[in-house]
Amino acid sequence: MTPLVYLLYSIHTLMIQPVPAGTALQLRMANAVGSFSSRAGTPISAVLIAPVVVDGRTILPPGITFSGKIKSVTRVGYGVRHETASLRLEFNHLDLPDGQTLPITSRVVKVDNGREKVTSSGLIQGIRSTGSISYRVSGYVRTALLWDVHAEMAEWAIKSLLVALPEPEIYYPAGTELRVSLTRPLTVIAPPEPDGAGETLSDDDLNGLRSLVAAMPVRTQDPENDRPSDLTNVLLIGSREEISTAFRAAGWSEAGPDSIRARIRCIRAAAEVHGFQGAPMTSLLLKGAEADMSWQKSLNDVSKRHHIRIWKQPGEWNGQELWMAAATRDVDLAYMRPGRTFTHEIDPKIDEERDKVAYDLEFTACARPLVWAARQGMPRFTRNATGDVIATDTRMVVLQLNDCASPRLAAGTEDAEPLIARGGRWQRFARREVLVTRSDFLRTNIYYRTFEVSRWAYEYMRYRQRRASEMRSLQATYGPAGSSPPAAPHTSGLAIQALR
Repeated sequence: MTPLVYLLYSIHTLMIQPVPAGTALQLRMANAVGSFSSRAGTPISAVLIAPVVVDGRTILPPGITFSGKIKSVTRVGYGVRHETASLRLEFNHLDLPDGQTLPITSRVVKVDNGREKVTSSGLIQGIRSTGSISYRVSGYVRTALLWDVHAEMAEWAIKSLLVALPEPEIYYPAGTELRVSLTRPLTVIAPPEPDGAGETLSDDDLNGLRSLVAAMPVRTQDPENDRPSDLTNVLLIGSREEISTAFRAAGWSEAGPDSIRARIRCIRAAAEVHGFQGAPMTSLLLKGAEADMSWQKSLNDVSKRHHIRIWKQPGEWNGQELWMAAATRDVDLAYMRPGRTFTHEIDPKIDEERDKVAYDLEFTACARPLVWAARQGMPRFTRNATGDVIATDTRMVVLQLNDCASPRLAAGTEDAEPLIARGGRWQRFARREVLVTRSDFLRTNIYYRTFEVSRWAYEYMRYRQRRASEMRSLQATYGPAGSSPPAAPHTSGLAIQALR
């Protein structure tokens, strides 16, 4: 092989990059989809919002478009044929910036913060309205009322007028985020590194940032019980206005104030299986101070959300203000925790939430990551104040904000007309009567109740086994040999999940 041919072959080998099967793609829908109005064969598209990195090199940068179609739809309608809705989305093409279109094979594995389940085959399965806690509790009330002479009228009134059943149709607006997995390897030509990639900082600036990070507080505190809680993992450089603009452009919203009314709304949202965009956050302190800002991103399930608490810090960097933040993701509701009667359970892998914040803000063009800086003496494996495990590689991401004059918004849509999410009032009333009658006929008997309790017990045992396995894996990865976090008694939100 001549030197020239060898050189060309080497360059070609470096440019051609395989993306292995199982690679996760974080996509944001560009158009709305729903079981009530969408039809099989309807084109769909989504944009990549986080880079795909293989062997330390970015193979697919954010902003690439994925296209496909709705493969199948099941509509609840009047509830005569189906109690639950379903959607199957198929992304089968990748549109590269140079105009090339590559075929891909993939499946949806998760709807971010969605109440719907995604099966192993990629089918998005909707909820059953009569499986909600609110409807199940109404059953006990109806049973008590059967002693009354007007029981039939009272039972109908409770079922049809008092109990709010959740909407069973699936509806995802533009901006809904999905996790899609490649089911077959994909080979692409890796894009060249941009000139001045990432506007590389000087050694002095990098050392200054690392020293700044090292001096920042590491952990928050729960004011209810004075226990150490969430770890800080994001440093924002910019003004309050710049931070607010960036988060809003990325589809985040500010958390509402904590109050009795807000807590009641949270409980009702959990019982009726729907979201609560203004849900408050529990108070955490950083060096004795309350958070100056709290941001969250959710969809249609009050038990799940991305969220971040932000504290103003003294000092500055290159004339810009400093803001320390702790980002975690709520994945379930939890009860009777130490110091908290009603709260959320968090995902132990807080590094994923740190990166979620970084990529979301970077995607808007309102911020750029400067460095992921490791911190000495920071716990890699610990628990927060309510007993949830926290596992981290100890790194903090430093993000520099800008004035964000032309942000890339999270919820741009390609729909020519708004998608109808559900039927009209009278259709919903008729569907409700059908679903309630159908559920009572099938499920209000000793045989089904026995099966249901057995299924719950089995699911709970499986859940405990999975959690134990996950904790062992996390401790092996992040924790020092022979160590384990202190046990903390708590009740998971599985009780609610099992009822859905």
